[in-house]
Amino acid sequence: MQPNGIFFGLKKYKKRLKEKAMRNKLFLTLSILLLSVFSGFSQWGDTNNATLSTGKDADIKWENKVIDLGNIKQYNPVDIVFKFKNTGGKPVIITNAKASCGCTDIEYSHKPILPGETSSVRVTYDAEALGVFNKTVTLTMNIEKSSQVLHIKGTVVK
Repeated sequence: MQPNGIFFGLKKYKKRLKEKAMRNKLFLTLSILLLSVFSGFSQWGDTNNATLSTGKDADIKWENKVIDLGNIKQYNPVDIVFKFKNTGGKPVIITNAKASCGCTDIEYSHKPILPGETSSVRVTYDAEALGVFNKTVTLTMNIEKSSQVLHIKGTVVK
């Protein structure tokens, strides 16, 4: 009788293992299903997403991409405003702005610029070194030519 009891115990143990494995598979499947359903719902309410608009792609037109300041005084900060219009069919978003040196500060809208709207990028240049200068500001945007380079140039005098 002993061998029969061990065999019966092993069969019962294997059956419990199979049932546990099935419960784990069922739990995993339901978890994945719920996660995918809820992540899909979370994307429905995002109205700032530039891909939700219809029509042509996001695009812009600059008034000027190069501004010549002529002669400016040393240690006297100068504000420059680069204006642009969203001429595309989707919102334009500036995702990053980088100056070519530490003497240049940049301010821009972090909100999407809707089709037909205008916006600007304000650059403040604080000249320390005398002589001719040519500084750049590089913007990263969600348009076809995503890297936009703006130039300011001139001569610093005493």
